[in-house]
Amino acid sequence: MAHGVPGDEVRPVCGLCSSKGLFCTRSDKPITFVQHGSSKRKHGEEEGITGVEPTPREALTQPDVAGIFHHYISCIAAWYDLGDPARQFATLVPRLALDEPLLFSGAVAVAAMHLGKTTGGKAALVVASTYHAECVAKLIALGGESPLLENGVALATVCLLRSYEILDEDVDPNRHLQGAYSLASRRGLLNDASNLLFTAGFWNYLREDITFSLFEGCTLKMDVSGVGPLNTGQPGHLHDMSLILGRLINATFERPIAGEEWTELAETTAAWYKTLAPAQKPFARIAGAGGDLAKVWFLEDSHASAMHYFLTACCILATSASPTQFAHLPLAHDEAKVLGKNREDLLEEYASEICAIAFTTRIPSVLVNAFGPISFNMLFPLLRKAPRGVVRPLHLAAKSTYTTAAASRLPAIINPSAEELANRRLGARNLERAVRHVHLDGLVVVNGVAPHAELDFLNARMVDDARELQARGENGPFNYNQGNLQLDAPPVSEYFFPSIFANPIATQVTSSVLGPRPKWTFCSANAAMPPLPDASPQRQPVHSDADFAFPSHPFALVVNVPLISMDEHNGSTEIWLGTHTQDISAQEGAHGDRASGRIKEQLLVESGFQPVQPKVDKGAVVIRDLRLWHAGMPNRSADVRIMLAMIHFAPWYRNKMRLELGEDVRPLVEGLDANGELGLQVPVDWVSRDEALQRYMNRGFGNSYDFNQEA
Repeated sequence: MAHGVPGDEVRPVCGLCSSKGLFCTRSDKPITFVQHGSSKRKHGEEEGITGVEPTPREALTQPDVAGIFHHYISCIAAWYDLGDPARQFATLVPRLALDEPLLFSGAVAVAAMHLGKTTGGKAALVVASTYHAECVAKLIALGGESPLLENGVALATVCLLRSYEILDEDVDPNRHLQGAYSLASRRGLLNDASNLLFTAGFWNYLREDITFSLFEGCTLKMDVSGVGPLNTGQPGHLHDMSLILGRLINATFERPIAGEEWTELAETTAAWYKTLAPAQKPFARIAGAGGDLAKVWFLEDSHASAMHYFLTACCILATSASPTQFAHLPLAHDEAKVLGKNREDLLEEYASEICAIAFTTRIPSVLVNAFGPISFNMLFPLLRKAPRGVVRPLHLAAKSTYTTAAASRLPAIINPSAEELANRRLGARNLERAVRHVHLDGLVVVNGVAPHAELDFLNARMVDDARELQARGENGPFNYNQGNLQLDAPPVSEYFFPSIFANPIATQVTSSVLGPRPKWTFCSANAAMPPLPDASPQRQPVHSDADFAFPSHPFALVVNVPLISMDEHNGSTEIWLGTHTQDISAQEGAHGDRASGRIKEQLLVESGFQPVQPKVDKGAVVIRDLRLWHAGMPNRSADVRIMLAMIHFAPWYRNKMRLELGEDVRPLVEGLDANGELGLQVPVDWVSRDEALQRYMNRGFGNSYDFNQEA
């Protein structure tokens, strides 16, 4: 078919593909990448290489790899060259990488991961995974006398790997900080003027360690008290402030400080500021109007980042200062006044200036390095009440860093090994990941733990029940709208599958977070219904199931089990990762109302949290903090989508609810408990089988249940 536009029959020259995250190649034998294992590849999708070429120069004959390597040079390297006039990571690293497979694989891995996260290209993520595995294998194989340990190549590579794993979000980014410590601690190399790459790697390592500590609220891996004096050259003021902040983190994140120790650290911080030359301070600062952020400009990127660290040190000092010490704290900027201000005023002023600098500077290296200071200051509850001009740019500045490169991050997914599935227990590493993401995100997904045959059997019955409840219309147990129904599974023996309702891996995770033998006092489900012919699809408002004054730490985890795979099309639940840390002030609506627990509309815009509607495979369990913001979404498919919900409460939590099950389930539950396979306290009102079947279809809507505890 003619296009209506004359063409010259010459192939176009293309850049990065927005869908694949790779670069065009029209070679006679296209080079593509795939993951190996069980394939879910659709017809027509690309399939590709099985490994990495022996040398970097051979790998660079592949257009995709060459394009990704160029992406490292043009985009990623700037993250690491903060204040480095020699730009070691942009110039020396690529040059060495051409003939050094270890460094090359690290550069390609982090660049491909960045492309995959920012474009959504799955092929780029496979390239990233392939080269990451290659890089880790080469690092492990290094001998203790390898010259790569002395010339800075190994340390630079580990810095690249650490960035990869922050981007990945599914691997502990602290892992390679531990490995880098043994390299960075070779401090004698820091005064070697001929080893500039090692020096650049050391300061990158220290700044990455600071970022992780600020984000996690933990001490550094390095004892910086023994570092110095150093022949650091320019920018010495950034390096000096990095050491001061590192020492302050190690002192205050481990224990409270006061008295002479606080005074000494405050004086050291203030003395650093007094040594700054006029050119190292902002050359212009324009105050914001009406609650907006100021505009703060610096001559160099290192000046902006040094000021970020200085202000972060001031925040840390302010959190532990006594009221009589407020007057001794450094000012947020030369026009600020400290007299008459309380702790919250000081923290807000410091945090606002941090954000103003990041938001004005917009230099990648500054934004990346700002993630730690921004994340640390986002922890302060006072910022939730700050003007929109402060909070919104603060969040946007954080999103500009490589740690949140994707538009909305997805939930962490644990894929148990065959051995873990056979043992019905996660190993230590996967359990640690699951617990970490429950604490950090408020949710984690564990794949492949519920048998499909049992899910299918239960689903067939519950779909029929859901359609019967939908037919009741306004008299049905709907949640917010009639497209989302509350219903119970039949509470009798033939539908009670321990692998679903008392899944041992799910209980292992909830017990690790809440304490041994949590209390299982709620067992129900929700159904996302296909719309009726005369109705339009509706979503729920964003809400929390904890619609009461709840504890500020984990007290209840919901174990969700979808009976079929769920995605955007059939009404996968929208979730807002990280919102489990927000308090009751974010909500509106009285406890017990059908629409209670709604999140205030303004907060959805200004809070900085982002929604995602994830795909969850059949057979997975989703473990969710009861406090997490979420919303039921429209089901645009023809199939009813049912998701079970079992709530595990902490053993100390005084919730009064009890399950109601048929007597024929009793031997199953008591048998599991007697064999040590239950791991739960299960308060139950046992009723006859007939009574159980008569009553289970007449339960209330979701918010009619009381998840609060007794006083």
